[in-house]
Amino acid sequence: MLATTLSLIALAMPGASAMTQAMEVKHALSSVPAGWQHKHAAADDAKLTLHVGLKENNLDKLQERLLEISDPYHGDYGKHLTRQEIEALTRPSDETISNVQAWLKSHGVTVDGPVNSGFLKIRATVEQANKMLDTTYGVFHNEARNRSSLRTTSYSVPVSLRKHITTIQPTTLFANMVMTPSEGALAARDNAKVDNRAAGTCSNGVVTPACINKSYNITYTPTSKKSLLGVTGFLNEHASQSDLTSFLKTYGPSGSAKGNFSVELINGGTTSDVGTGEADLDIQYTVGLTWPMKNVFLSTGGEPPYDPSQDNPDNGNEPYLDFLSYLATKDNIPQTISSSYADQELTVPQDYAETVCTQFMKLGARGTTFIAGSGDGGVSGAQQTDCHQKDGSIGFVPTFPSTCPWITSVGGTNPGSTETADRISTGGFSNYFPTPDYQAAAVKGYLATLGNTNQGLYNASGRGFPDVAAFSEGFRIVLKGRDVGIGGTSAATPTFAAVVALLNDYLLSQGKPTLGFLNPFLYSKGVAGLKDITSGHSYGCGTNGFSAVKGWDPITGLGTPNFGKLKSLV
Repeated sequence: MLATTLSLIALAMPGASAMTQAMEVKHALSSVPAGWQHKHAAADDAKLTLHVGLKENNLDKLQERLLEISDPYHGDYGKHLTRQEIEALTRPSDETISNVQAWLKSHGVTVDGPVNSGFLKIRATVEQANKMLDTTYGVFHNEARNRSSLRTTSYSVPVSLRKHITTIQPTTLFANMVMTPSEGALAARDNAKVDNRAAGTCSNGVVTPACINKSYNITYTPTSKKSLLGVTGFLNEHASQSDLTSFLKTYGPSGSAKGNFSVELINGGTTSDVGTGEADLDIQYTVGLTWPMKNVFLSTGGEPPYDPSQDNPDNGNEPYLDFLSYLATKDNIPQTISSSYADQELTVPQDYAETVCTQFMKLGARGTTFIAGSGDGGVSGAQQTDCHQKDGSIGFVPTFPSTCPWITSVGGTNPGSTETADRISTGGFSNYFPTPDYQAAAVKGYLATLGNTNQGLYNASGRGFPDVAAFSEGFRIVLKGRDVGIGGTSAATPTFAAVVALLNDYLLSQGKPTLGFLNPFLYSKGVAGLKDITSGHSYGCGTNGFSAVKGWDPITGLGTPNFGKLKSLV
């Protein structure tokens, strides 16, 4: 179905006779995405929670300003914007807000609250949504994840509103956000006997906070009371305080056993002291590496399984919008945020990805560094797949949000006497976002080295990722009271985030602004504080993936951190 296709529907306007309005397809899928099956039409009275993205103003000016304040050689470096300044600069026009609200009102849907960071959150029945979007919602099932969701393969908006609306989801979003392995996989990895758990060495392939401190030259203890490190919690992940206490008693620095974290619940997020693998890994290493810095676990709901027997709306968006909209309302937010979750970029509609990426840009402008894991499927993406693209062709699979140019993506390395690229480390080039100027020279250098290898399997003009790397294998954690092994870029992410949080703490202790959007610093002045990884390669899609080489590469980025050197550079 072409985006220029028009149809006519009736709009029942309050206090007026029915009128017709031309509709235009906003987004359409050529087929049901791989892994999903259409079961049946959704019940008319089933409930939905939708995000309506509104066109924001002056995003080009915000981008220009962000690049200035993130450039260590610019006179305005570090002059971050406030929440109020960003809102005043980018708020949608009154015309956009009033026209979209009138359209929603005409269909009788409920608008939850005011415009928040460029979005309206609405509640509607399937019957209302079908009429409003000229579509037919269905129940789609993903067998691999054993979940069902309300989705459609196409939706439309009034032609008169096409310049005002950027995206509406969940409609065509069939994303499969993933994290670190399940508990079953954790148990399978639990075969490393640790004789000296506090030993500061990684030569045996076992990673602990002490090992990381020694390997990455971390000798700094936080002192600023203003520092705050945030850890995202999605997909019903829970960080356990009792598991953290046990971990710190065994592996933490002296005196850290009393370390803790706070919890903030977002959009129906939950908390429990029964830990889960991803959340326990994240919080144990952020606290273990930054104690006594304050850590906060940001538990965000937003992807519950659809149950037609319950009177609950299906708001199965990726949780980024609720998470980012929540932060947009707060004056004080973490200076560093670690997020160990990834999606296949191709499963995320481009307009939605671009809208979410804009919200990450705002975070950077406020002085917050967002760190995301690149994925654990090599060049096949966040998870091992057959590498089929939307058009049925074979190609490498980039991941989101790592492809967003406003976040810092972390790949993985193997610990040992010589640090090498971890073959599972996902990396490559975006099919949505072009190569940003700050990394253009680095990417050009790699492509020259690559030559014709893997030609046609990736987008050579796309945003390259990851940006950096850290250890991603051999990590010890405590899960439900048991000492187990774990790995993946889900381990590398909190490790690198902890390094950034310590750098931010040092800057705050000196009365200086935080690093904020980190990449322009990394690709210029900061590269001198990174260890280049030049050995190893990834895998996937029936290939040897990408190789680690001198300089930037799409498996380990610019390299792994040397905190002491980075501290002197900031």
